[in-house]
Amino acid sequence: MQKSFSLPKESRIKKITKEMFGWHSFVVVEGVKVFYNKNKTGKCSVLVMIPKSVVSCATRRNMLRRRAKEVFRLNANRDKSADYLIKFNKFTEKFEESLVSFFKNV
Repeated sequence: MQKSFSLPKESRIKKITKEMFGWHSFVVVEGVKVFYNKNKTGKCSVLVMIPKSVVSCATRRNMLRRRAKEVFRLNANRDKSADYLIKFNKFTEKFEESLVSFFKNV
């Protein structure tokens, strides 16, 4: 049986709401902020937001989004059920290491 390396569909959030910006927030590294809120579904889910004004090239935005989701998939604590919104305010090169330490300590 083949192992799946993708983020499961139940771990994805599809829409951004205004309430998400009222969640608890944590600045991971300058330019990257994580908003999080506990939920009662028993599953962790994530949404990555990279505005076009921050990274104008679409392929670069998609690559950053994939890298952030991969960090979440590998390091998020599955025992705690929470929703996460990762928001980029500016591009930073070494954001993965900071996200890894954030998801391991949450």
